[in-house]
Parts: sequence; C-alpha cells; structure tokens
Amino acid sequence: MPLSSLNSEQLGAAKAPLGKNLIIASAGTGKTSTIVGRISYLLHSGFRPQDILLLTFTNKAASEMISRLGRYFDEQTVSSIEAGTFHAVSYRLLKKKGLVTHLKEPRELKTLFRSIYEKRVFGHLSDVKPYSYGYLFDIYSLFLNTSGGSFGDWLGGRSEEQKVFRQIYDDIVLDYEETKNHYGYAGYNDLLLKFLEFAKGVGTPLFREILVDEYQDTNFLQQRLLESLNPPSLFCVGDYDQSIYAFNGADISIIAGFKERNGGSNVFSLTKNYRSSASIL
Repeated sequence: MPLSSLNSEQLGAAKAPLGKNLIIASAGTGKTSTIVGRISYLLHSGFRPQDILLLTFTNKAASEMISRLGRYFDEQTVSSIEAGTFHAVSYRLLKKKGLVTHLKEPRELKTLFRSIYEKRVFGHLSDVKPYSYGYLFDIYSLFLNTSGGSFGDWLGGRSEEQKVFRQIYDDIVLDYEETKNHYGYAGYNDLLLKFLEFAKGVGTPLFREILVDEYQDTNFLQQRLLESLNPPSLFCVGDYDQSIYAFNGADISIIAGFKERNGGSNVFSLTKNYRSSASIL
C-alpha cells in the first residue's frame, strides 16, 4: 500500500480528515507520492473510484499518478478515477452529457475571430491604433481566465487610450460567441465555462473529493469551476514559489487565500526534500 512508504509529514497529509485541505509542498518533497497516498487512503476508506476527481496541469502528471495507483489496485478501479487537466476532464464529462460537439483548436477559432474583426471599422473613432485581431483574440482568452463582466470595460481598465474602441470590442466578442454557439463550436476556455454552468445546475456534488495538483497555478476561471463543483472534500497541493502559468492568468492569491475562503480548513507542510542536496537547499 502506498501509505507505508510515506514519511510522517506526507502520511499526515494523506490521512487528513475530509474537508478543505491545503498541502504546501515545494519541489522534491514528494507531493506526487502524497497525492497517490491520499487516493489510496480514500479508496481504502470506502470511497468508490468514481467519487474521486484528480485535476492536474498536464495529462502526463495525471497518467503517472494513475499508473502508480495501478501497482496497488486493479485496472477497473484505477480506470474509474476521473483524472486529467481541467480541460481534458471538462471535455470528457461534457461529451458524455452531449453538451459539447465540435471542439476547435485555437488556430481555427482565431480564423473565425479574424473574419468577425475584419468587418469592423475603427478609423473614424480615433487616431489611436486599435489592437490587432490576433492580440485581441489572445487578450480575450486572458480575460475569460481572469475576470468576469464586460470585456470592453476590462480592456478599458488596462488601457485608457483603447477605451474609445470599447463598444466595438464588446460587439466583436459578442458576435464571436454567438457564431460559435450557432455552429456548436467550443474552444478550450468554453469547456471550462460550459462545465461550470453544468455543475451549477446539478443538485448534488458530482464528486466526494477533488484533488488539485499545482494549485498555485490555478486561475480565476478554474477556481470558479472548483467552487461550482463544490465537493464535500477538497485536497489542494501546491507551492507559493512554483507558479509558472501567469501567462494564462494564474493568480497566486488563490492559494494564499485558501484559509480565508475555507473556514475550518487544514494546512499541511511537506518540508523533507528528497531531490536537492543540503548546499542547494
């Protein structure tokens, strides 16, 4: 059983009471072993595998953890655990429900966005040069991952001179969204948004515990999805110093505010390092 190989800190985290748990684990402290140990503990505590959702930031990481569990549990058990990135999990579950049909790559959606953008005329409003269609497409994706409300207002808050185009920018993204909905197209951000809305409409939690790896890289949209899923138990693992997804809106305040958002939560720290020498540490 994986628990037998854990040190005391890892074991304490893996056997944490059900509820809201945050595990602070720097590189080399065995966070993967701890997550595998936690899932093992849940399964031995009576959880069905389909009660568990494991969210990671790469499908490779999810595959490695499921592979490790395969050393201790039969194939049917480990294959019944829902595991993968936020986008991969959202796609699989939405597809089962028939809520997504045509998943499009970013380059395909950017072409659609360009065709809508090029129908607009900007020059009569100002001498200021408007954003290019490519930059506007990319920054709209950032908006979806980091904010809510009006895209035009959000852009205006970032650039005073671009406020003159606010209404046109809002009109472009509205047309873009309506066109996608008309043809049944969905991009990666749409997967999270659609799954978020689906989760809001479900009366009972879809999972008894959700485990989140690399929690420091969670962005506003992903956090909203977690809150909509509202699991009875949440097990988040991360490190304040390892955030690398700022380009996708990763917000360090999400992990920093864990205790404030979750009253009565538990925080565990993994401090024994197995990767680096004493001089490096």
